[in-house]
Amino acid sequence: MPRTTSGSTAGRRDDLIPGDVLSALADLDVEILGDDGDNVRIRCPAHLSRTGKVDRRPSCYVHTGSGQFICFSCEWAGSFARFVAFMQSTDSAHANAWIASKGTIGRALRLLKGDGRHREVEPGEPVSEAQMVLFTTPPEAARRKRGLTLEACEKFGVRWDLTRRCWILPIRTAEGQLLGWQEKSKRHFRNYPDGVSKGETLFGAHIDFDGPLVLVESPLDAVRLYSAGIEGGRATFGAHVSREQMSLALGTADTIVLAQDNDAAGRSARAKLYYAYRCKGSVLKYWHYLDTGAKDPGEMTDEEIRACYEASYTPLRRRLKQSAAYRVTQVQS
Repeated sequence: MPRTTSGSTAGRRDDLIPGDVLSALADLDVEILGDDGDNVRIRCPAHLSRTGKVDRRPSCYVHTGSGQFICFSCEWAGSFARFVAFMQSTDSAHANAWIASKGTIGRALRLLKGDGRHREVEPGEPVSEAQMVLFTTPPEAARRKRGLTLEACEKFGVRWDLTRRCWILPIRTAEGQLLGWQEKSKRHFRNYPDGVSKGETLFGAHIDFDGPLVLVESPLDAVRLYSAGIEGGRATFGAHVSREQMSLALGTADTIVLAQDNDAAGRSARAKLYYAYRCKGSVLKYWHYLDTGAKDPGEMTDEEIRACYEASYTPLRRRLKQSAAYRVTQVQS
């Protein structure tokens, strides 16, 4: 049985990437079980040795560009050199030599640190589109858990960090220039690089759409809306909405649906936005959470999302209707 490489050999600075990852996997006698965009799904070769059980529900993915892999079941992950070392019961040096014999596309960590993270950007130094290439397409399991379609993730340029197992949410200007990204998972959250001006743009601001703009807090909620058939979801990268973000929204759509989180803080923020910007040219409406009990659109089914969207309302008109109904009741009584 092949052995697991030690932590000191996983993710070395000189780990290589094969020029053709699929051919390299075939040479290692690895069966491809599925193709998930930029990833292929395989049966985890380390599963038995790590868990004592055969991998009966394969959820191991290998990125066909970077060669990085991860098993979402036993959490075995690392560089392609680590994968080769395991499969061939050898060390990192011999694994890299084997990869080199297949032809490479350069060193995996030219832009990376030894722990698999991107090289830190110095203050004032712009990020590069090349850095996004080292991330992968979000795996099917992660998308399914969030109710996100592959089409929606590709539309918004959402990526996945195999090392940290977190979402990569690009921060772009309305013209499409990459400013940085948000890294997000249950255990990890970060705006990258430090000090990135996310308050000057909206998530998805560079994407054209027709119809109302639905303003949400989380970028993943905007992707969730698109997955449910609503194209106008745009996110503020958090609870705070800056003047620049509202100006951008007002200049984008004639109708804006305010869909802040369904809690006290979200409702308060929504009311402040409404009364501050209701006379600025666009019609402002409230997202109606109906009786869903959801905290945000990300917790809803497709049917609930569409129903809440259709039920969105203008608070002033709603109060006028309620007042008129009350007067009618008083007269009748």
